Amino acid sequence: MATIIERTRKNKPSTWQTTVRIKGQLPVTRTFANRDDADKFAQRIEPELRKLALAEAKKKARLKPKQAGVESLLDERLDEILQKYSVSGDSTERQRKNLPTIIKFVRLVRTAGSVGCNSLRQITSSWNKKYVERMRREKTRRKTIFSYETISVHLQIMAIACKWRAECLDIPAPELNFSRRHFPKHWENKRSRRLSADEQKRLEATISSHQAPSKDQWLLLMRLALETGARLQELVLADWAEFALPRKLWTIPAAKTKCNKERAVPLSSLALDYMRELQSDALDGNTRVFHRLGQPLSVSAGFHKFVKKTGLIDFRFHDLRHEAISRMVLYKRRLSVFEIMAIVGHSDLSMLVRYANLRGDELAERMD
Repeated sequence: MATIIERTRKNKPSTWQTTVRIKGQLPVTRTFANRDDADKFAQRIEPELRKLALAEAKKKARLKPKQAGVESLLDERLDEILQKYSVSGDSTERQRKNLPTIIKFVRLVRTAGSVGCNSLRQITSSWNKKYVERMRREKTRRKTIFSYETISVHLQIMAIACKWRAECLDIPAPELNFSRRHFPKHWENKRSRRLSADEQKRLEATISSHQAPSKDQWLLLMRLALETGARLQELVLADWAEFALPRKLWTIPAAKTKCNKERAVPLSSLALDYMRELQSDALDGNTRVFHRLGQPLSVSAGFHKFVKKTGLIDFRFHDLRHEAISRMVLYKRRLSVFEIMAIVGHSDLSMLVRYANLRGDELAERMD
């Protein structure tokens, strides 16, 4: 409501002070030279303040259920949220492969005084530290210690799953302690392993001596990896429908890429030759290009056996991607840096720099 007061002044005409007060709003006060202007101001400003007050009241009413929803979410168990996310259509294949391991260790790591698996409310910095320490004590299937890179992926997936759960409930995502603050300095294992020409010949000889019908597909898998820079999962799960050989193009669906974005990979003459060899081995009714090989995890383990038998030290299938990208930068001179990034699926230049591990002797050869 509005209050209008006359302010008398010595030897001067009176002024009129208007104050409008509406519950929930700060009072508005103005002074005028005459009563008419004071009345007009009160009549104009009072409805505006009432409108503002009503809008704010409605906003608060909407927020109350959401705040209650956030509190309810914080009481949900982390392992149950991860389980729901794993069977949802929103999780990627890469995430689904990691989730069983994540869920297993989430159930093992508990904060003081917790009964059963921790709720989101109990995901504190202390819990985060315990998870990292527990993972560093455990062994992978290959009997190696979980790397900080893998643990980082775990924490990232947990954060994504919790955000997904909040979106399902149409509430703001809570701030949680899924961070890398408990990692040591310089924890990132930036690999620079390359494959020399001699090592490649030896590895190919080992694969060629393999007595199994899958021998040729193992060899072509490795050669395609070196020619395209594609990831293990993208190659092993490749489907014939993804290839347009007359157009020299391989279109990898978003569901099979790490960044969940479709990627077009142009095929070189060598890559086309490899694809024709694979085409001659294709089976009717089986759409997989590498139908003689297993799933990505088993292929990774199988490749490791070939590496070990060859006698190569510290070499992984993913290092073929490093080698392929390094060769593209060195020898595919008609391609710009940004074109190479598009082919291999790098979103920023720093990632390409990390993968292109150029040797000094290779650079020296290009000086003259």
